Amino acid sequence: MNNEYFKRFVKSEPEKEKNNNVWVYTRVSSKQQYDSNHSLENQITSANKLAEKRNYKITNEFGNTYESAKNDFTRKEFMKLINEVKRSRQKPFAIMIYKMSRFSRSGGSAIGLVNDLVRNQGVHLIEVSTELDTTTEEGEIQIHYSLIHARKENVERLTHTIPGLKRFVKSGNWLGRAPRGYDHYGPKVKNPKFVQGIQQLKVNDDGRLLKMAWDWKLQNIPDFQIRQKLSIRGLRINKQTLSAMWRNPFYCGMHKNTFLGGEIIDGNWKGLVSKDNFKIINDRFDSKPKKEYKPYTAQMDRPLQNQLYCGCCDSKMTGYKAKGKYDYYKCLNTSCKTKDLSANSSKKSIKEGIHNLFQNLLTNFKLKEELEDVFKEQMKLTLIEQSFKIYGDQTILKKRLRELQTKKETLDSRFAFGEIDNELYNRFIGAVTSELIEIEEKLEDSQIKISNLDKKVSDLIEFSKNMSNIWVSGEYETKLSVQKLLFPEGIVIDPEDRTYRTSNLNPIFGLIHSFTGGNDDTNKKRTSSNTDPSCVVAGVGLEPTTFGL
Repeated sequence: MNNEYFKRFVKSEPEKEKNNNVWVYTRVSSKQQYDSNHSLENQITSANKLAEKRNYKITNEFGNTYESAKNDFTRKEFMKLINEVKRSRQKPFAIMIYKMSRFSRSGGSAIGLVNDLVRNQGVHLIEVSTELDTTTEEGEIQIHYSLIHARKENVERLTHTIPGLKRFVKSGNWLGRAPRGYDHYGPKVKNPKFVQGIQQLKVNDDGRLLKMAWDWKLQNIPDFQIRQKLSIRGLRINKQTLSAMWRNPFYCGMHKNTFLGGEIIDGNWKGLVSKDNFKIINDRFDSKPKKEYKPYTAQMDRPLQNQLYCGCCDSKMTGYKAKGKYDYYKCLNTSCKTKDLSANSSKKSIKEGIHNLFQNLLTNFKLKEELEDVFKEQMKLTLIEQSFKIYGDQTILKKRLRELQTKKETLDSRFAFGEIDNELYNRFIGAVTSELIEIEEKLEDSQIKISNLDKKVSDLIEFSKNMSNIWVSGEYETKLSVQKLLFPEGIVIDPEDRTYRTSNLNPIFGLIHSFTGGNDDTNKKRTSSNTDPSCVVAGVGLEPTTFGL
């Protein structure tokens, strides 16, 4: 019998369409190589010749730049290549690299990448210089050997360079990119305008502003305010970066590096803050109690808590819940004889709850209709008077601004024509620029914006009419907003007769209270149409966010 009959029982593999598409990856290690030799051109030319010889079609190119092969996953172009292979539906047959040392010098992790490309992605590697590839077991092993050899070369090179780097660092020089606020001058920097024979770290414009930040921190100004001040002057910095700066000895001229073996030395650069002041600032951090930033747990049923103060001893009042349903406020001062105050009135309670009393207090801010026009005129006069004061301040500031601008122009001109040297120019220009920025900030802060005055005053009156209802029916956050708007410095209650003191009211609401009258004898009812333009403290605005509640 003919054997051809039995061929029907042999399972045959479907013939795959031949893929001739290949990608090319090229790189050099440093910018100096990128600029001075023709290695990249040679790598591309060699890849094109081999592609023509094997009838490959180059459909994509990656790299063509300088990237160190020490770490595979920090190279942008290299990772772009790997990610594109994984994403692509039409994967190439292979990736062409001139030498495996151009692909990676990481050794074991590079072999892992090659295995993933070949086994999981179905993409081979071709070493152009030797024409080795991973299409055969033997070729794949040779590629692995090449990667290990590249790693060995790198380790041997480091044994020669590391001692030199250690000597360089121990001499007070900086290794790597200079921190924010400094320009890095030296023989091997990327920016051509900073290239010079020896290394120097020079304070730049950002650094001069950061120096002001250190001065503000020494004055105990909070970080968020420092960031605002810097932002106004054109320097934006996030809170994490600013916080890290306070703890970085670099900024007081000290040098720390792993090559120093735990030692810290003086660096060859000028710090933005003295060592003594750096220590003062960081000692403050160390002296802060560990529980200082423990978050406050909001007590939804006691909105006055954390804002309420005892009228007998001026201590803060806290709160608690009795029997799981009755809310009370109590003085934190254990020596104070103030009895606990019930939050809400009940059928069995002898005295009215302080929540109910606070609600009654808010009803006292409702203006009678016949007094609304008088109140509006009073508010307008007050704001107009404050405007005159601000405009007077602006005139003085603008005059000083013109003087400083003239000084700066004169300094710039004399420096440009060589009448003064760099040292003299830098000594004076910093002080002039700093004061210029400060004046501009003050001018910006002094701008008063009163648009649609009648509408804003009307909104204020409408809010005062409904304040009690807003507080009663509002959510916890709404209640807090009303309380802080009305009593920005805290709420004081006299525990004996359970009355709220209104001497520390927001000045605008103090004015309303003087029109409506109050339960305390510190306020007198205003019934005449006479107005006084100085009755409200300067600078009070008319746009509390609570108006929109």
